[in-house]
Amino acid sequence: MRILVDIRHLAQNEPSGVGQYTKELLRALFAIDQKNEYILFSSGRVKPDLSTFHLPTPNKLVNLRSLVMQSPTINWYVKEHLDLIWLPNLNITTLPQDIPTVLTLHDLSWCHFPEFYSFKMQLWHKATQPKQLIEQARRLIVPSQATAEDVTRIFHKSPESLSIIPHGVSPLFTPKQQARDHGVRSKLHLPKRFALFVGTLEPRKNVLALIEAVKEYRALTHDDLHLVLVGKWGWRSHDVRRRLWKSDTHPWVHQLGYVSDEDRAALYRSADVFTWPSLYEGFGLPVLEAMASGTPVITSNTSSLPELTSDAAVLVDPYNSHDIADALKGLLASQTLQDQLIKKGLARAWQYSWEVTAKKTIETFEQATHT
Repeated sequence: MRILVDIRHLAQNEPSGVGQYTKELLRALFAIDQKNEYILFSSGRVKPDLSTFHLPTPNKLVNLRSLVMQSPTINWYVKEHLDLIWLPNLNITTLPQDIPTVLTLHDLSWCHFPEFYSFKMQLWHKATQPKQLIEQARRLIVPSQATAEDVTRIFHKSPESLSIIPHGVSPLFTPKQQARDHGVRSKLHLPKRFALFVGTLEPRKNVLALIEAVKEYRALTHDDLHLVLVGKWGWRSHDVRRRLWKSDTHPWVHQLGYVSDEDRAALYRSADVFTWPSLYEGFGLPVLEAMASGTPVITSNTSSLPELTSDAAVLVDPYNSHDIADALKGLLASQTLQDQLIKKGLARAWQYSWEVTAKKTIETFEQATHT
């Protein structure tokens, strides 16, 4: 098959979770797929490294033409025979009627929590016309059973048209200490002991509750545990910014911004605990990376996170910072519990790989073209 892949979202130098998914999965597909040809379509001023067909037209013009005229269809730009189109995420595009499409839906947070998104992002999601894309897609890829249930309930998509394909985890994330780890600690000025959070700093990630929970834990135990926040600023992050401006957080909260994959792996290994009280997730890749790194995890009891972690994490009510503080107190006071979670987390993480994700994705491509 000749497969057109829309990678316009990879124009950013610092990829988000969706960008990371796309890059890792494409690498795995290229490594194992000897039968299919992939044409990676991008547009705009910046050409992504992986792109094989780049349209230099600004993305705003491409999107506007699609919105206003509903043409041309995305395959028109390539002007070559195609057997399949794959959208690794929602995007503003016009799909042809005669070429089957596979769409990856990572989560439905924009349906559940529209108030967490900026007005601009709400408009963007509407502009993608998700209902139309979902209806037209021959097959949908979702990363969890929780997301599959959301899609069938909200968009009334047949469960038979969904492929539940979890994300993988890179071999980069391992519990084995690396020679460069100490240098990373020094470079990033890391404290001796810290709880780690990785993710875009936006309301859905519930960082404010995490800050208050660590503050409460420190007051209860007099333990000088610090909190390290890794990730870019997202939309509607002003409340977190204002909280970090207050003097009481300055000695023990460290906001590092975007960190490379290699440095992030060292951070996971160095952390005493990984804390991720997100309100809603379609999968939760940072949780998987933490488990693969041998770091005990505290995460939410909502959406896909219990499905991902099984019994390998402490689950908390993300809406209750006292619950998060109690979880920190119980976990950090018990070496036995830490050892159990590390062992279970590693066993859980070993069940996930990008190679398996790639194999199941190829199967979905084949199903889409033979339906």
